[in-house]
Amino acid sequence: MIEIRDHQRCALPESVSIDAGMGGLPCVRVRNSHAECSIYVYGAHVVSFTPRGKKDLLWLSPYSFFKEGFPIRGGIPICFPWFGKREGREDLPLHGFVRTRIWSIESAEDLADGRTTIVFSLESTDPPAEAWPYRFRLQLSMTVGEALEMALIIQNLEDVPVTCEDGFHTYFRVEDPGQCEVTGLNEVEYIDRIKGDVRAVQLGPARFEDEMVHAFMHVPPVLELVDLVEERRIRIEQQHMGSTLLWNPGSRAGAANPEIREAWNQFVCVESANCLDCRLTIPARGLHRSLLRLRLVDI
Repeated sequence: MIEIRDHQRCALPESVSIDAGMGGLPCVRVRNSHAECSIYVYGAHVVSFTPRGKKDLLWLSPYSFFKEGFPIRGGIPICFPWFGKREGREDLPLHGFVRTRIWSIESAEDLADGRTTIVFSLESTDPPAEAWPYRFRLQLSMTVGEALEMALIIQNLEDVPVTCEDGFHTYFRVEDPGQCEVTGLNEVEYIDRIKGDVRAVQLGPARFEDEMVHAFMHVPPVLELVDLVEERRIRIEQQHMGSTLLWNPGSRAGAANPEIREAWNQFVCVESANCLDCRLTIPARGLHRSLLRLRLVDI
């Protein structure tokens, strides 16, 4: 069992508290004048972000295990050092291993404008060679305000360049995936992971099909997710991230997944990443900073 304060390396400001969340896992609660946000130290995993007076932007599965060794299903999982399957290693977990690691809270502070910033960190100086034979340090800075801003800094601790992938695998709560669209991807090439990685070019807004994994490459920095039923528009801003993946499992694959089941039609994933054509090569002892910013905008 993870002890609630084993990970804490700093004093907490008035807006931040820690309690035992689902499965007894420590959960950081942020409540300020702008929004409320819940983050598990297990995976540094945001599970809810609710701007003041609005509904939660994120979806969390009612069937998530909340158990060590299993990633949390929903919210915003952190993907590293690979995104999706590890090439040539079907036995390794999807999206890397940091989402099932316990992170540390490095700092937490209330800002003058009422926002709150929390910094998590994770370091691996002797990782399992069979999974990832490179030393690294991750720092994840989250700022909770009218927008949720997340900056992932990857530090290569090796004396040689390292190629890797990263991503924010965001699950957005929606009323009906078939009535959602993503704008900003017109004329952008994508890889259809369901149809054997064939490539095509998006024309007009991207819509969600029954089962869909479209990996868009070299995307613009600003996209918008529009829920036509809820009449809600979410702006998705990416910096130093070249890929965006649109995913929904659809009815058949969703029903077969014990962590999703009939809830497949409650969310869509718009995943900000550096993967496939846009994977990273970080110089020896170098850094990379990936930034995601989410905010509601008027429709």
